[in-house]
Amino acid sequence: MVALHPVLPTGPQPGDVPELSAHLDLVTGRVELVGRLDRATAHLLHDAVSALLVTTCAQWTIDVNRATVGDHHGLRAIAAAYRRAGRHHRQLVLLGASATVRRAALQLGGSEHAVASGQVCPN
Repeated sequence: MVALHPVLPTGPQPGDVPELSAHLDLVTGRVELVGRLDRATAHLLHDAVSALLVTTCAQWTIDVNRATVGDHHGLRAIAAAYRRAGRHHRQLVLLGASATVRRAALQLGGSEHAVASGQVCPN
């Protein structure tokens, strides 16, 4: 298991606290996000998906039960994960997301066809 933590491009600033951890299991293809997924941390989900691409896992699970989507950058990161999974013929299961987050992510990057085919699995 690998844990990814945010690296701020300008270095730490007073009051900065890493707001998201991405726990990655390369054997099972599972990413657990803990904290706030937003502009400052969305790159962690991108990095985790990049790591999953080099595995043989046919199904990826992104668990957001202990995460909050803080802004549209967080939604776009989830949408990008959907698109990347589809482009590489992988299934993506999103656990713990509200109906609003699932719907918004699908509008940004997924499709109703993906849901119907099982490519994107809601809670």
